[in-house]
Amino acid sequence: MADRPYDRDIPVSGAAPTEALAEFPRLETPGENDLGIVERQLGRPPSGDVFVAARCRHGRPTVILTMPSAVSGGPTPPLLWLTCPHAGRFVGGLESGGAARRFAGMLEGRAAEREEFLAEEERFGAMQVRLARLVSGEAARRVEGRGVAGGRPGDVKCLHAHLAYRLASGRGVVGGWCLEELVRNAGRTCEHPPETCVD
Repeated sequence: MADRPYDRDIPVSGAAPTEALAEFPRLETPGENDLGIVERQLGRPPSGDVFVAARCRHGRPTVILTMPSAVSGGPTPPLLWLTCPHAGRFVGGLESGGAARRFAGMLEGRAAEREEFLAEEERFGAMQVRLARLVSGEAARRVEGRGVAGGRPGDVKCLHAHLAYRLASGRGVVGGWCLEELVRNAGRTCEHPPETCVD
């Protein structure tokens, strides 16, 4: 198949593609203040076509989805990005405390959850390729064979990505474990939005 956009355009008009909505049902076009909040959360402007995939109880973006880009060269941005400073700090602490290794060990000891996890990785990877094909065959080739964490399917290395997937889709074994620890130890969301999240 030749490298070409499909019949419909990339969502510059604001409409989320059905391929993404099937996986992330709360996906929405950013509101008037959302992109400014996301820029402050990330410390840089978001690149490409961005949608809000999950919000906190204060209504602020928590996870964004960045459509695959037609630009070749350089790293491919992750499909999902955890923007919430509260959740991001907590998950960073989990990672530095060795939780990724701990969760990988838990998967090895729980056959049913490991099977579910691998099925989720396959589902995510296939959906990401379908979204990239809306841009070009080259974009699809760049993301082929990647799981939720951005590496090979089955990797438990970026807990931020796993939590983002859980918050955006309602699925994700590893993201579910991250969310359980977040709720138990720090609360699902902050009590008051930090300055970066105030419009």
